[in-house]
Amino acid sequence: MKLPVSWLKDYVDFEWTAEELAEKLTFSGTEVEGIETVGGTFDGLIVGALVAAEPLPGADRLRLCQVSDGRETLSVVCGADNAVAGAKIAFAPPGSTLPNGTAIGETTLADTVSRGMLCAEDELGLSDDHSGVLILPPDAEPGTPLAKILGGPETLLDLEVTWNRPDCLSVIGMAREVAALLGRPLRRPDIALNESGPAVTDLVAGVMIEDARLCPRYTARALTGVALGPSPFWMRRRLSLSGIRAINNIVDITNYVLLECGQPLHAFDADRLSERRIVVRTARPGERMRTLDEADRALTPDTLVIADAEQPVAIAGIMGGAGSEIGSATTQVLLESACFDPASIRATASRLGLGTEASRRFERGIDLAGVEWASRRAAALMVEHAGGSLAPGVIDAFPGDTPARSIPCRYDRVRAVTGMDIGNDTIASILESLEIPVAKKTADACIVAAPSFRLDIEEEADLIEETARIHGLDKVPATAPVSRIVPGASDEPFRAVSFCRQTLVGLGLSEIMNYSFVSPALLDLFGAGDADRRVALPNPVSADQGFLRNALTPHMAETLGRNLSRQVDHAAFFEIGRVFLRAEDGSVREESRLALGLMGAVERRTLRGKAGPGSADMFLALKGIVTALTKTLHVDSIGFEPEKQPFLEPGTAMAVYAGKNRLGGLGLLNRALRSEWRMRGPVAVAEFALEPLVVRAFRMPELKPLPVYPAVIRDLAVVADESATHGQIEAALLNNAPDVLVGIELFDIFRSPDIGEGRKSLAYSMTYRSSEKTLTDEEVNACHESAKNALRQTLGVDFRE
Repeated sequence: MKLPVSWLKDYVDFEWTAEELAEKLTFSGTEVEGIETVGGTFDGLIVGALVAAEPLPGADRLRLCQVSDGRETLSVVCGADNAVAGAKIAFAPPGSTLPNGTAIGETTLADTVSRGMLCAEDELGLSDDHSGVLILPPDAEPGTPLAKILGGPETLLDLEVTWNRPDCLSVIGMAREVAALLGRPLRRPDIALNESGPAVTDLVAGVMIEDARLCPRYTARALTGVALGPSPFWMRRRLSLSGIRAINNIVDITNYVLLECGQPLHAFDADRLSERRIVVRTARPGERMRTLDEADRALTPDTLVIADAEQPVAIAGIMGGAGSEIGSATTQVLLESACFDPASIRATASRLGLGTEASRRFERGIDLAGVEWASRRAAALMVEHAGGSLAPGVIDAFPGDTPARSIPCRYDRVRAVTGMDIGNDTIASILESLEIPVAKKTADACIVAAPSFRLDIEEEADLIEETARIHGLDKVPATAPVSRIVPGASDEPFRAVSFCRQTLVGLGLSEIMNYSFVSPALLDLFGAGDADRRVALPNPVSADQGFLRNALTPHMAETLGRNLSRQVDHAAFFEIGRVFLRAEDGSVREESRLALGLMGAVERRTLRGKAGPGSADMFLALKGIVTALTKTLHVDSIGFEPEKQPFLEPGTAMAVYAGKNRLGGLGLLNRALRSEWRMRGPVAVAEFALEPLVVRAFRMPELKPLPVYPAVIRDLAVVADESATHGQIEAALLNNAPDVLVGIELFDIFRSPDIGEGRKSLAYSMTYRSSEKTLTDEEVNACHESAKNALRQTLGVDFRE
């Protein structure tokens, strides 16, 4: 999360430098991954007033602008669409210098002299936005130094907020942390609602929640007569610093309040809601909707949606729908502030591959009691900056209640666990500084009421942790280390690697070991593009061992070549070892990896002396070993995707994935590399990160009942283009075929002129079985036809009868 330091100071006073603040936050549990300075001093840059902006003759996308700098009017050529007469813009006159060091002078564009430059946000170092020139407040005076409008350089903290602290995903949440560390008060914005006109119940037909478990609370407010336009400059500036693009005043306010207090909001165009009714429900079978990113999405029955009287208008907690969004004609707004089930939002966001700032917060859990506060805050800002009237009242659908959670905290227990001598009153005051109210005090303990925004506080140990981190973890006394044998301590990681070794030996491979030192010449054979990430030894024993290896494959290829030079014409090797990589900051990290290498007739040793294996045989042999290994180690959802590697033969390089996570890659060494060791036959190599391979080695498989009904097997010959892959066909069948299709096996690939040029036939054995009954021929025929139709519709294939 990006946290502007100046915004933080709106809620708590402190004098720390950015570095001191980062250190305090990191040691109190919120890691600061980086400190960034945005913007500059803007020396020589000023406010300009666009007097006129006309299309430039002879140039399709350029405009000739007349810019007043307060003393004279200058002609400037600009290509920004938002450069319109009457706007106040950031102007770099001739002789000035941009923050990136670019000197501005007079230039000629399309035979027209351009004196100066109208600046976009990226040119000022404010963000990466280059969509148009920076529009300044309308009351800014031409000629005013830009630094007076934008301020000086802005400091941003890049925070890594842990999953159990959703309350820290907001500026107020982080201000609460700083206030507790300093023992100073936390300031919250004052909210004064100016309500007028018809009541909200007259403008909104109602809010209905079908499942209170999925939506514990939903509030709705109504605004009428709003005027869309740009949000205030200070708001747009803060959104930009936080990584959010400004859109218009209504949408920007919802995003601003989200960043401020951590409560996601959504604004609907009330006129676009059927019957002006809100229904929070799960999607109906077959429902689809187009989201704001213009993607058409299929909704499953477990997808929570916000609907009107007719159809879904938003995917709850993730993204709004196209058709009910705020647009240029919007005058009536329905403001949503709600709380949704974290597990439901996480599952839907993962299934749709749609992560947003809203879903990021709902997935972790939000403050149930703060839903209405955020609604009031946003409504007040909308009345202030978008005009219109706020309807009196709020529709607050709150089927449940905020459960009270009382937790005792024993003073002696705090001191015993932390080892710190903390007084009773100090313990209580630390908890209260974190807005964890102390309901009762005794001589031995205090009873606290866990606040609704601290979902992570469940027991006394959590209160002890809070006390320790605010009091200062650096105050924990140093004690002599104690070594003891712990019965039942897990050596599972070691055993998992040993099990991996045993599995590879069982698959017919032999283990090799190499030094971690390698020559740069060997690394260059496999690509010189990573030279800046190599780790050089300060005092190598020889020039051939001057670097730490950053991959295992070079040594594997060299070992195979060395064996071939000693009349070992077939080999199947594996190596488990460490590689060393230099990070961008210059630090060195280590990573355990597994490398595989195959050469010669390793799969057909009885055929020695005859023609050796072809490229396809060698590739499939390695792929089979990888498949068997991952299956034994319980690595799920293995997939192979083509990729390009400079040291592998084109068309043979494959990336290996477990789900969406890349494990490594495999392929055949290219001819140039094989010639280095006089290898004439194909050589297959693979390399994987070790930890993802073995992490689930001892997972207990899920037991499933044995089938009690017979299976029916039908063959299917698919005629497809050469570009079609088995994986695509298998995925199309599994995703679209009936549930009774339980097995798909490819047993033949056939090519013939009768099929057609650039075509191939893939023969599959299809296994059908029901867990409920014996399938009839008619049912199997229907399922088989359904599978064929699925392939026709998704891949456009033909079939051989």
